[in-house]
Amino acid sequence: MQIASKTKILDKIIDILKPIIKFLFPEIKGDNDVQKEISMNIVANMMGLGNAATPLGLKAMISLQKKNKDKDTLSNSMIMFIILNTASLQIIPTTIIAIRNSLREFGT
Repeated sequence: MQIASKTKILDKIIDILKPIIKFLFPEIKGDNDVQKEISMNIVANMMGLGNAATPLGLKAMISLQKKNKDKDTLSNSMIMFIILNTASLQIIPTTIIAIRNSLREFGT
């Protein structure tokens, strides 16, 4: 993810996701940092980088909690973020590829 951010690829992908993020998370319209954290998490999940997506997701959730008025209850944005992470659409399903490769090695 750090390489992608240095080459500005990540910024272009975030710009593409920005209208979707604004629609799904109306509570954080003005906060570009939180939008960027959520976008980076979504991109990492889409690329099948679960290990990279986890710290990005935690960072985004912490930022969402800071904006949350009622600290004992999840905000709508936090719930939406959890649902997106649970559903996690992947363009490159690396876990499935790894499982199929391991099964092929065992001859099953």
